[in-house]
Amino acid sequence: MINSMLKIVKKLFSASLDFRVRLFNILAAAGIFISLIICVSGFFTDAGLANFLINFLTMVLSAALLRYSYVSGKYQLCYTISCFAIFLTLFPAMFFSAGGIHSGMPSFFIFAVLFTVFMLEGKKMIIMSILELSVYTSICIFSYFNPQTVIFFKTEADVLVDIITGFIVASAALGITMALHLRLYNRRQRELEAARKQVEEYSKIKSELFAGMSHEMRTPLTVMSAYAQFAVKQIRESGANEKTLADLATISDEAKRLAQMADGTLNILMNSSEQDDTGKRKSFPVNMAGLSSRLVKLLEPVALRNGKKLSIKISDNIPAIHGDADALTQLEWNLLQNAITHSSGKNIMLHIEACGEKNGVKIMISDDGAGIEPGILPRIFERGVSGKKGGSGIGLSICKDIVLKHNGDISIQSDHTGTSVTALLRGICGETAVQEPVTADTALREAENVR
Repeated sequence: MINSMLKIVKKLFSASLDFRVRLFNILAAAGIFISLIICVSGFFTDAGLANFLINFLTMVLSAALLRYSYVSGKYQLCYTISCFAIFLTLFPAMFFSAGGIHSGMPSFFIFAVLFTVFMLEGKKMIIMSILELSVYTSICIFSYFNPQTVIFFKTEADVLVDIITGFIVASAALGITMALHLRLYNRRQRELEAARKQVEEYSKIKSELFAGMSHEMRTPLTVMSAYAQFAVKQIRESGANEKTLADLATISDEAKRLAQMADGTLNILMNSSEQDDTGKRKSFPVNMAGLSSRLVKLLEPVALRNGKKLSIKISDNIPAIHGDADALTQLEWNLLQNAITHSSGKNIMLHIEACGEKNGVKIMISDDGAGIEPGILPRIFERGVSGKKGGSGIGLSICKDIVLKHNGDISIQSDHTGTSVTALLRGICGETAVQEPVTADTALREAENVR
């Protein structure tokens, strides 16, 4: 029995209910409680049988409306009935049967008007509030000029008890209502603030995604354009040959890579299956020596057209690392492309070596240019910061993100003699790839298949 009652109470005042639904439940419960208190206090103040019967009727009606609204869900109808049956009928009757203006009833008039403002909406709220104020004002004036219509308390002590009871009960009911209202308002404000921050975060992610996508897709387009120019020049000068076919194959490969990037971006936006059961992006053993050799071979002609010589040095026993091959390709590509495009020097060196720390791989890309301005250097990996005028400031920030995702570190040193970028990769989640270390000779032989 007690458990059933507790479940009903919990359901009646649940925070998940609409505010006005909870408010009506509070009002009905308060009506039952208030009427019961006034019935009891009536014995001590000698309020009379009429006052007792009116309060008892109010208590029964409040309980009936609470029950009906709980079963039917028609809260607005029940509140309208409450206004007419209790606030505009029983309250005036109580006023005349228990002291008139010399009682606690004016406190309940305030209680009735404020609850009406809370519960009803629009024109109905305005009309009902004005009607209640008019009725309460009229009966106060009428009772003042017609005191014979009022049953007064017999002693000043009875008047005092009734007034104190009235304003304590009405204040408690209104206080609880206001507290719940403010609590709900504060909760909604917190929810709105959280939603606003989430929208801002999504907007930031979207901006970074499209900025990164624009930057990364521009890279294969640049290569495709350069190799297309090589092929056109070769065809004009000597017709199609093996070199022309190799250049066209490179263009085809880069077009495929561009399509894969577009698919990858779509997968990210659609929460595709590129993640494992734990929500992390899938990773595989990556041969960094072979990957680096192929990239250098691919970019050598681009570097030559920019008046630069691109070289590679690969130490022996380079371990494979667990990672995202596309992201690691983009990492080295960005660093090499930066050196080719922005360096004022003539020589660029990519050095790959094993790092004993957690079976990692160290990538070092250096040039002999004029270096980066000292004022920019501390912020060079921040998004939007570029060492050259006209740069997007996106490439190095993407590189940093890729390195961090592979449990690594990236740093840069630069002065008037050149710039060197060092990236240490330990692999995603610190996992060790189950692949034999690659020797320098093997990596260079693999690279010969690029062209």
